[in-house]
Amino acid sequence: MSTVRLFDAEARAKTAEWLNSWARLGPTLEARRVSELRQLTDVESARIAVELLWPMALGPGDNGEGLRVIHDVLRRLAERS
Repeated sequence: MSTVRLFDAEARAKTAEWLNSWARLGPTLEARRVSELRQLTDVESARIAVELLWPMALGPGDNGEGLRVIHDVLRRLAERS
């Protein structure tokens, strides 16, 4: 039985280096992301939510189902205030 190697030694070393970099930098980037999210105002958060969700409302053949999802999300945001 033969073993097929998809990567040569150099590719494996580069992959290991990339994984090690993310293991180091990932937590730092996540902390920065969380910090930036916490600094958003409610208005900024709502604007971003609409920008992310709006394309779902325009999906073909959903009979407006996406609009109901957006309505529910925005209603829940309003209830928190």
